[in-house]
Amino acid sequence: MNIQADTECTNVQEYRYTQAVIDNFAPLNEQQFWDGEGQRYWINEELWGGVGYPIFVFIGGEWVESCRRLTSSQYMYELATTHKGLLVDVEHRFYGYSYPTTDTSLSNLQYLSAEQGLADLARIIAFVKQTYNTESSKVITVGGSYTGNLAAWFKAIYPHLSDGSISSSGPLTAKTNFSEYMDVVNDAMIYYSGQSCVDSFTTAAESVASLYSQGVGSDGYKQLDTDFATCAPMQSENDLTILLSDLMGNIQGTAQYNAQQDDVMTVADICSIMLDETKGATPYDRFVYLAGEYRKSYGVDCEDVSWDNTVAYLSSTVNDPENSARPWTFQTCNEFGYFQTTDSPNQPFYSWKPLGLQFYYDLCFEAFNGWNYPPQVDWMNTVYGGTKIAANNIVFSSGSIDPWSALGITEDIDKLATTSEIPLFIVGTSHCQDLKAPKSTDIPALTAARQVIADQVNIWLSDSSNDNKSNNDDDDGGLSTDAKIGIASAVIIVVLGGLILGVFFVLKRKSSNDNNSIKTPLV
Repeated sequence: MNIQADTECTNVQEYRYTQAVIDNFAPLNEQQFWDGEGQRYWINEELWGGVGYPIFVFIGGEWVESCRRLTSSQYMYELATTHKGLLVDVEHRFYGYSYPTTDTSLSNLQYLSAEQGLADLARIIAFVKQTYNTESSKVITVGGSYTGNLAAWFKAIYPHLSDGSISSSGPLTAKTNFSEYMDVVNDAMIYYSGQSCVDSFTTAAESVASLYSQGVGSDGYKQLDTDFATCAPMQSENDLTILLSDLMGNIQGTAQYNAQQDDVMTVADICSIMLDETKGATPYDRFVYLAGEYRKSYGVDCEDVSWDNTVAYLSSTVNDPENSARPWTFQTCNEFGYFQTTDSPNQPFYSWKPLGLQFYYDLCFEAFNGWNYPPQVDWMNTVYGGTKIAANNIVFSSGSIDPWSALGITEDIDKLATTSEIPLFIVGTSHCQDLKAPKSTDIPALTAARQVIADQVNIWLSDSSNDNKSNNDDDDGGLSTDAKIGIASAVIIVVLGGLILGVFFVLKRKSSNDNNSIKTPLV
């Protein structure tokens, strides 16, 4: 039933859940176990107090999961230390090495969905509790980005299997045209460097647009090829969209993961370059310089802007742990949308009209056998509730610098469906930053937010905590009046104390960044 393997992480064991089912909702007589070795998950018993002590479960998402998730690099480890918890990490189907089918053909991708992922998680949590003979253990589910959604949805759909969820940076609202993404990038530039940074990027983007407006094969196209070091000359408008997606994706990635890794450019850094005339006489010249700095940071000499190469990468049906782009693109084409267009006039790349919805529709069409359907965002929001989700014992954390916060919960506590749903809007932080282990350089708002999370976990794990009440406006989720007042005060402190991007590029970058942070999108 279980296949065990050693890992590079001390105290962490890797397992395979061999009873995972390809279609969790098929009739029993039609259910089949996964092809191959089964679904990967990891367990760290180092901190566990034994039977009856809590279990902390991280929900893997659109990336290769790692044993490092269950180490001291993560805030969940600190919470487990406090509560003597068992640490568990589950890899999502069709990502990493957890493939339920022999390939990722379109006929097999029908089994890739949030619904199937949640059911997989339910099976493994039940299995772990049974294996450790600890049915009385409370469970805290944790996720970030797409799995921030899953953490919240799991609490709503399987409330008996989770006593509380930490939903970090979850874009709970499915939306086809996610133009607001770039609005937040715009606001991040202003937050760190003022309107002059936005103006410089805007002027540079307009200069790029002026050049490509000359048409394929023109001197304008040739100048873009030269200035941005394309690996081969652009041959079509489709090639142009990949160049634009990559160039804008550089900026998107910087904002999304701002200040999360040492020696990586921040929003303040790129604004400084765009305002430094020693880097170029014009904003366009400085933008060209900045693109070169990104290439150096990625360790590449040229920009691959081939539409054909992009489509080939997204179309490959081989089970490849390093290609998270195909399964995640399928989920966006089928379920979520999240297409980060330039349609909003409130951001610097508004002049780049080729990065509208049609760009994403064309990628879906080419990658998935002529896919010609808009994402079923209305249905996803009907099923899961979007930001109107009604469930108990969830902390919804998000950062003001994180573009995904535009689709998440940032409202005041009084506006949520239940009083045990806690919003944490952290001014000055980026994507899933609260899930990482605390550092001495953390801003006060981030430190305060983690304390709110810790306080909530204390409440959820206390003997007096009474979860699974009916979801209505009178439900206090087990919180006393004093506790509710304390939470509201803490949220105010977090807010006041702080004073996946072009689809192809970002999907690749998203996977890379998530893994480097251990995991740590499109989300």
